[in-house]
Amino acid sequence: MAKHKKWSGLTASAAVLASVTVLSACGSNGNNNAAGSASSSSSASASANGGAASGGAASNEKVTLRLFSNLPDRKSGQGLAEQTVIDNYMKENPNVKIDVEALAEEPFKNKLKAYMASNEPVDITMVHGGAELSTLVQANYVKEIDPAAYEGEQFNFLPGVYKSFTFDGKLYGLPRNSDYEVIYYNKKLFDDNGVKVPTTFTELTDAIKAFRAKKIAPMSINGKDLWSFGELYQNIVQRYSGDQNLILDAVEGKKKFSEDESFLKAAQYMAQLRDGKLFQDAFMTADYGASQNLFTQGKAAMWYMGSWEAGMATNASLPEEFRNNLQVAKFPIAADGKGVATDLIAWNGGGYALVNSSKHPEAAKKFFDYLFNANQWAKVAWDTGAAVPAQKYELTGKESEVQKQLTDVLVQATSTPGASFIDYGTPKFKDDVQNAFGKFFSGGQKPEELVAALQAAADSQ
Repeated sequence: MAKHKKWSGLTASAAVLASVTVLSACGSNGNNNAAGSASSSSSASASANGGAASGGAASNEKVTLRLFSNLPDRKSGQGLAEQTVIDNYMKENPNVKIDVEALAEEPFKNKLKAYMASNEPVDITMVHGGAELSTLVQANYVKEIDPAAYEGEQFNFLPGVYKSFTFDGKLYGLPRNSDYEVIYYNKKLFDDNGVKVPTTFTELTDAIKAFRAKKIAPMSINGKDLWSFGELYQNIVQRYSGDQNLILDAVEGKKKFSEDESFLKAAQYMAQLRDGKLFQDAFMTADYGASQNLFTQGKAAMWYMGSWEAGMATNASLPEEFRNNLQVAKFPIAADGKGVATDLIAWNGGGYALVNSSKHPEAAKKFFDYLFNANQWAKVAWDTGAAVPAQKYELTGKESEVQKQLTDVLVQATSTPGASFIDYGTPKFKDDVQNAFGKFFSGGQKPEELVAALQAAADSQ
């Protein structure tokens, strides 16, 4: 079995903080001096755009490539950014047609498993780093790539971003975004109801009571998908322990979920949030889209989600009042904990991989390289406000307020784990952990039962 490369917490933190230094040099307000200081590397990438990375133009042979994506909305956000890069490539390479099959998150995951089982000849697929990519690697469905080929200004990847795509020292894909958890909130709902944006666990509890009294859902979450519970638990554990590595060490067996008090305290606080009705009614039946719709329609005050949702601020299909009041907050701290507000749960989760059964491996590789050219995905995703890339990006001065706030959260980070704990173990571990959270939130289990289930998952992986 291919083992996921285990990460040194110190190395992961240093790598992300090195990335932050690059962004901080650009500044968070998009001033002219800051933009100029970052433009040299971007210009170098742009000049490389017409070189090898554009690929395929020398041949007149007609080629149709298949790209499998988890971004079904092609008119806004990351789906628009992805489609823009595809359109750019097809314009520069008229002999190449790229057919996109795009499904929502959970249907995408299920169909990718089916494609893997049947060795379906997709050319490029979106992948989730960590446990899910590990399954594809073990099945020999995705292709190993050479990390040395993606060094330098042509691609401009930030330090340390390959970790969740690396198994047994080999690289099997590239990340598209820098992912980190925040709380998106509706400023108008807070202001109109006289509620303080929570910075501590106590203030979050107060906000829950205040919004419930007004018959407003305090926070929306995609409970049906289960994985957000894992990110939430990791955040809470860190706020109590102050240690980004603690939960990762527990996955590896270096520590015990059942022995460190931070794990139980986190489970107890999660039970308090559950029983206090932090989440919307029937949250366990809400998938990603349903949870987002509730928030964007102004029916929930907060949404616990990642930096990849930056595009909400510029999505013209969403209500203008919502977009004008969309804000970003750091995860609250525990008054009796050791974590601080600048401790950030950050990693590189989503990306793309080449498929071994591709019928056009050379053409697929050329488009893959073009996609990750620093002047394509990274630039388009940032300029359109779709996401925070895993590559260096240049501030334009036209950033949305949400983009500025997300950048501030990242540049102010003083520590990161470099990994989501649910993806840090084996695929079985991830399944067991997500099922444990499902039982905890739907069945009203005790905190001690959740901790025991997490320990059992770590022991049996």
